[in-house]
Amino acid sequence: MFDCLLIVNLLIFLFNKKNWLKLKKIKIKLKKIDQLILFLLAIFLIRQFLHINLAVIIYLLRLVLIIIFMITIYLDQEKQLIVRKALLCSILWLSFLAYYQFFMQRSLAPYQFFGEPNLGHFALISRAQFFNQEKILPYASTAHPNILAGIISLFTMIILDNKNKKPLISSLLLLNALVIIFLTQSLSAFLTFCLFLIYSFIKQRATNKQISACLKFFNLSLIALFIFTPLIIKQLQLNLAKEYPSILRRATLNTAAWAMFSNQTIFGVGLNNYVKEVENYSQNQEIVRFIQPVHHGGLLLLSEGGLIALAILLLLAWKFRTQIAWSKLLILSPIFALDHYLITQAVGLTSWLLIITISWRSRR
Repeated sequence: MFDCLLIVNLLIFLFNKKNWLKLKKIKIKLKKIDQLILFLLAIFLIRQFLHINLAVIIYLLRLVLIIIFMITIYLDQEKQLIVRKALLCSILWLSFLAYYQFFMQRSLAPYQFFGEPNLGHFALISRAQFFNQEKILPYASTAHPNILAGIISLFTMIILDNKNKKPLISSLLLLNALVIIFLTQSLSAFLTFCLFLIYSFIKQRATNKQISACLKFFNLSLIALFIFTPLIIKQLQLNLAKEYPSILRRATLNTAAWAMFSNQTIFGVGLNNYVKEVENYSQNQEIVRFIQPVHHGGLLLLSEGGLIALAILLLLAWKFRTQIAWSKLLILSPIFALDHYLITQAVGLTSWLLIITISWRSRR
């Protein structure tokens, strides 16, 4: 369904003459860094197509559709208001499904209607203890409770990060996000939302000099946390693996990702190919049972794209270092450090690119 909306946006974009006129007005002068980025990108894409498979094709096509969607928002200021309203509607609908699933302990309708998972498959469904009672965690129409909590948190952050927000609506959205995070038991979403609240507090309460100093410390701390998370997971595995199997799975996935990077250092194993290759790099039975991408954005990037993908991203970051609101992006570091859906899922990829696009558009 989400892909269909992206395709509709592409068609509207292609047949809208105003978009083409705006693009013609944009003057592009290629500097040395631009030429280097394009050169590395060309090599990277050629490598991907030499080992082409359906997973790579789907991922690249989806990425192109999402980028075009971001361009349409960037070109048209009025579409930001439409996007915020659409995000609000999404929050209301996903929250309604989540509350229904949690309190009724079943799906509202079969998958064909709203995309809800079948909560009757208890062996495959996430559960947790609530007041000494085991409950099925809500999924809404997402693939996992963590994704539900993360998406609602990100959508709420985008709406709240607006000068024209209404206090009552903001308070209700804030309360709703915290309740959803509690019901889904999502640590990554909770940490991300807490960082957003800290960021908002700094922006509202501190003076201009204090803001600059605080945000530098804030950003450096989050970068360090992101880099050292795999080491923290490794240490936790030694002490808590038996009590928390998810820690063991994360540590094993991290080890497999590092093995892929060590074996395919320059180009990685290919975009969207981690799941396909993981069994070749890990014999752990837990991984064979729960095949999924590595739960760390940096290791996922290195394992699938290698050093060349890392180089492209670092060059892009340096080129646009003054246009991107880095604090807003680094707020997402707990999700990037503890999960994969901001890269592997279309709605996750769209969410953080939307944060960059909107904050970029407001800085023009």
